[in-house]
Amino acid sequence: MKDCVLISAFACDPSMGSEPYVGWNWLKQILTVSDGNVVLLTRRMHERPVREALEPTSRARLDIVAFDLPGCAGMAHHHSLMKPYYVFWQVAALFVVLVYQLRHRSLAVIQQCTYNVVDMPGLLWLVPGTRFIWGPVGGGQIPPAWAKPLYGRGWIKQRWRTLMKRTLRFNPYICLASYCSSSILVANQDTLEMLPRFAHRKCLKTLETAVSGVTASPAAQEPKESFTLLWVGRLEPRKALKLLLDAIAQIKADQPQAYERLRIKVLGTGPDAQKTQVEVAALGLAGKVELLGALPFAEVQPLYEGADLFVFTSVQDTSGNVLLESLASGLPAIALNHQGPREILQNGGGRLIDAHSYNEAVREFARAILELMDAPQLLRAYAQAGLENIQKHCLWEQKGELFRTLLDAHGKSAKSHLASDQA
Repeated sequence: MKDCVLISAFACDPSMGSEPYVGWNWLKQILTVSDGNVVLLTRRMHERPVREALEPTSRARLDIVAFDLPGCAGMAHHHSLMKPYYVFWQVAALFVVLVYQLRHRSLAVIQQCTYNVVDMPGLLWLVPGTRFIWGPVGGGQIPPAWAKPLYGRGWIKQRWRTLMKRTLRFNPYICLASYCSSSILVANQDTLEMLPRFAHRKCLKTLETAVSGVTASPAAQEPKESFTLLWVGRLEPRKALKLLLDAIAQIKADQPQAYERLRIKVLGTGPDAQKTQVEVAALGLAGKVELLGALPFAEVQPLYEGADLFVFTSVQDTSGNVLLESLASGLPAIALNHQGPREILQNGGGRLIDAHSYNEAVREFARAILELMDAPQLLRAYAQAGLENIQKHCLWEQKGELFRTLLDAHGKSAKSHLASDQA
């Protein structure tokens, strides 16, 4: 069906990771499965990289509508004011799209796909003559109560955020957006439970992210003199690197021989970079933990391939691009049994850890590391299961097929409405 599809991707860039990476891949899939033209609504900084990366045939079918609020075109996605800017950008986006629709009258389907949090569906569901696909939307997850030590003074903000999210299903704005959406793609169970009950019938669960394919096969696992742990993420409270550091410190105290075999590589930067250096030194781990900072993606892949176990400690995450990347590289993982990690690892690829207190979380991460250090066959089984999980559930091509299904459903619905009008 030759619908003109508009994809609202506030972040969309083939040269970046995280949200821009997600937006770029959704755009590619929509261009692949849609027969008609596609309109990309995004920020100005992304227009040139997108045009340069597309094949000529796709470029000819793509119309890019790029805008920023005055004085904000260069604002980086990790800027401290990005969240309020995103809200104002979404308000302006409604008027930008309304003008586009008045001029062209071609839009049939609108999808909002990046920076999708359950408390901010934007306003594009108000555009007349279109069907609105909201999502994949996340952000319904809240940190467990025991995570308070990770946030420090920021915990008060998290408590307020928790209260706000637990009342979203009664929020008129969220209820109206849910009612006006033809389909809602939710990234995890936590987010689904935040939506009003009447909207659940139009919800489909799918991660907001994926990978292009597997990049390795499970290597033969044999006991080695050293055992390398890899942690990748932004250095900020919710990513909870401190959990891993405290677990390593516990291993150092309880199992010094095992500690000697460990090598820990930490990849990432962020607002807690300096604090992390201080914590590593205070725990006596300066010679054990290697802080690599930020690296280009081309230099990250060898780290996945050279590690023995991926440690994902986040206490608040919609999914986790890095978790998918580790599984696709044949690297098994351990993570907390909640939110996005549960959605991913419940299908295979590693071990999910239950905890009811901070100290228990530290103990369980330490226990899992110690057990897996001397379990090469189990690690290999996890790696194989992770590769199968990726191939069955987590490929970008599968996101494209899902969108094709939604387009087909829209086409059938449009035909039925036309038939009833003619009758």
